[in-house]
Amino acid sequence: MLRAGLVSATFKKHPADEVIVLAGSAGLSGIEWSENHHLEKGNTAMAREIRLRSLDAGLAVASYGSYYRLGQHMDFRPSMESAVALGAPYIRIWAGTKPSSQVGADEFDNLVREAKDAAHLAQDNGMVVALEWHKNTLTDTNESGLRLLQAVDSPAFKTFWQPTQALSVPQRCQGLEMVGAYLANIHVYYWDASGRRPLSEGEPDWKQYFSKIKGDHWALLEFVKGDTVGQFHEDARTLLGWVKRSV
Repeated sequence: MLRAGLVSATFKKHPADEVIVLAGSAGLSGIEWSENHHLEKGNTAMAREIRLRSLDAGLAVASYGSYYRLGQHMDFRPSMESAVALGAPYIRIWAGTKPSSQVGADEFDNLVREAKDAAHLAQDNGMVVALEWHKNTLTDTNESGLRLLQAVDSPAFKTFWQPTQALSVPQRCQGLEMVGAYLANIHVYYWDASGRRPLSEGEPDWKQYFSKIKGDHWALLEFVKGDTVGQFHEDARTLLGWVKRSV
């Protein structure tokens, strides 16, 4: 079953309280809270407050979008502390800073060891680490993303998914099938060669993506055209219609 939610970074300039109001008014059910824009790492008091305000508004915490990157000698614990206080089931991390084609064997092994440490810490805290599916990281191709997931080989290590521009629609569908067992949440938007477009224009593509997705997942709206509230509400209605039909 899919549930419709919002990535808070969609509204970077809006405070957390306004994001909660926007998500609720659009009929969405949950929020992925952004570390860089709404909930700084290590601020557990703020995390607990945002959790309570979300729940009071009838909104679940879908995940915590951290900007922890493998291979950068970053401290994972402050991000984890915020995620735990927030009550997030998933904490998003980034699979390095290089395209997979530029990562050698030794570097890959180091990233795997670091990812295993992060997954172990997450598991100890009742959470799951989930990768950002993104260009210029180890998840920039279906094969490299799957290789990392298999190498870490932990029930506390999964991946988010989004339709990255570097891949064609058939390649994206193939990727969803390849990582299906590791799939956490889905980031939902529609871009064409000109940039962001109304989500409704992406219905033919998203019908194909959703047909490949099995199990329970959050479908989280982001990248609204023009960053406008009006377009957000239109996209939310579109997403809610798709989710309803997928049940």
